[in-house]
Amino acid sequence: MREVKKSVYQRIADDVKWKVETGILREGDKLPSCRDLAIQQGINPNTVQRAYSELEEQGYIYTLPKKGVYVSGRKKNYPEELAKQKIEEIKAAGITKDNAVKILNEVYGDD
Repeated sequence: MREVKKSVYQRIADDVKWKVETGILREGDKLPSCRDLAIQQGINPNTVQRAYSELEEQGYIYTLPKKGVYVSGRKKNYPEELAKQKIEEIKAAGITKDNAVKILNEVYGDD
């Protein structure tokens, strides 16, 4: 099976999206600054800025100059959107539709 590798900025963006979509992060929650998150992760602040820029373009977050980065309010079609995203990752990993269905049946306990 081929492993799908994501860039660091994409993993950061995906993590924030997941937290927003599952309710771990809520509208108005403040995120760490680019600099603070970069220090925590041991990465370049530009990498965090790229992730935040992508998240802002997609409407997950917004920035208030000199105030910080905050979670936006988003409409909740999250479970379906998240499932679609995961299925696309499975497909990109090279798993056939038949094998994906078998895995789904195992997870759901169907024969």
